[in-house]
Amino acid sequence: MPDNNFLFAILLIAVLLLLYYIFVIRRKDDMDELSGKHFLKGFGFLAENNIAKALNEFSSVIIENNDNLEIYASLGSLFRKNGDYAKAVHIHESTLSNSKLTKSLRKYVLFELVKDYKAWGQFDNAKYYLEELIKTDKSPILAKFFAEIYFMQENYAEAEKFFHKYEKNSGKDYSDWRAYCIVKTAQKEENVKQKTKLLEKALKIHPSLRIGQMELIDSYFEAGHTEKGLSAVNEFIEKDMTSSYEDLVKMRGYYYDYSDVKSFDELIMKKVSSKSENPFYTVFLSDYFIKKDDPEKAREVIRDFVEEHKPYKAILKRYSRIKLDKVLINTFINEPEYICEKCRTSYNDYYTVCANCKSLETINPL
Repeated sequence: MPDNNFLFAILLIAVLLLLYYIFVIRRKDDMDELSGKHFLKGFGFLAENNIAKALNEFSSVIIENNDNLEIYASLGSLFRKNGDYAKAVHIHESTLSNSKLTKSLRKYVLFELVKDYKAWGQFDNAKYYLEELIKTDKSPILAKFFAEIYFMQENYAEAEKFFHKYEKNSGKDYSDWRAYCIVKTAQKEENVKQKTKLLEKALKIHPSLRIGQMELIDSYFEAGHTEKGLSAVNEFIEKDMTSSYEDLVKMRGYYYDYSDVKSFDELIMKKVSSKSENPFYTVFLSDYFIKKDDPEKAREVIRDFVEEHKPYKAILKRYSRIKLDKVLINTFINEPEYICEKCRTSYNDYYTVCANCKSLETINPL
């Protein structure tokens, strides 16, 4: 279902077209009847929330009366938003070839073509129009688009360069994305020594990058640097980078293989005792008590957490299983446990990048 912003944009275009029709098109008698028919059908489809058909009808009006290039170009952007990339490109490229095109509108259309092709996954075409655009436009945002496109093409070294350029020119902090590009480069590196150097470099740029710390821990143990690996595990816990129950199971596994699991369990107990708001330490500790055949203690740590903080979904799911309450289990079994703090998209599992808004490490327990 289209979001409210998109529906508002469609409605705004419809109103603009209506005004355009009243004051311009109606004066052209030979076009009046046909354009009016498209208008009525377009508004009818809009009322039915049939966005695709409404767009088709409104575009017919503009195509037949294409002397208002601004509205025509805006319509192309709405086609892109609706996922019709071929029509978006057709409208924008035909606008670009119009002899009446002003310099400012040309910049707008070039940028829209960049976004059309980027959304369509045709990255070389997107870069072509970016190259055309930077001949006359030096806006910092163009470097960000280059970075995002190179990242999608898995050219992480170039992506990092452009994120760095955007960071310097815009004054905005993109150290997380720069570090993530280096992490992605490291993931493709077969030489463990070089891989470790890359990961250490990434964490110098952005020390709180969870995925970077996770990869560095793996790399240390792979290289046989046990002490460094265990130290990195402790740092992962101390910096509160845990984003899932599975994170803690994995970290405990390293202690099991290379140290003493009792030390790890005590570390988690200290996190819970310190009133950490992260629910996964409490979930892990409740599981620990279940395995020790102490379900009452497992319930107690969960109740204490909820009283101190809030009933996260992960906590409620765990509590319902401990209580063996079928009503609670059925209530929470399919409930999402995570939400993106940027776009509010919910998830059942943790992801490094939000699939909806493409934000990095913004998915938190719900």
